[in-house]
Amino acid sequence: MNKIHIRIGRAVDNQLVIENSGVDAYHLELFSDPDGNVFITDLNTMNGTYVNGRLLEGFTMLSPGDKVVLGQHHLFRWESYIQKKATSSETKQVKKEVEVPVYVPTQNKKINKQLVVIYTLIVLVLLLIGFLID
Repeated sequence: MNKIHIRIGRAVDNQLVIENSGVDAYHLELFSDPDGNVFITDLNTMNGTYVNGRLLEGFTMLSPGDKVVLGQHHLFRWESYIQKKATSSETKQVKKEVEVPVYVPTQNKKINKQLVVIYTLIVLVLLLIGFLID
């Protein structure tokens, strides 16, 4: 199976554009790993992404038959975008040990301002101690 990585939403620069008012400009990403596992990531949307009726927070691995809904009403037929694995009679398999980089989706991380202030103060104190010792 070829790896896929598709960004989906209303904005025209997505790989898949869905013109629906319930779909955010950058709504979700659909991707697969080298083993054929398919993952879906909600891109912190206002309208939400639902997998089997449950609100998706972050990412999850999809299974065949999982129902994905963008916003409240747009049913997304994700399986039509996934290439099926070829059977052993259709392809010659070559076994090799190869390191493959793994794509791990990241969520938009909010910076904790208090930690930034604390770490900055620690660095300043260490610098002052270094100057006082010299």
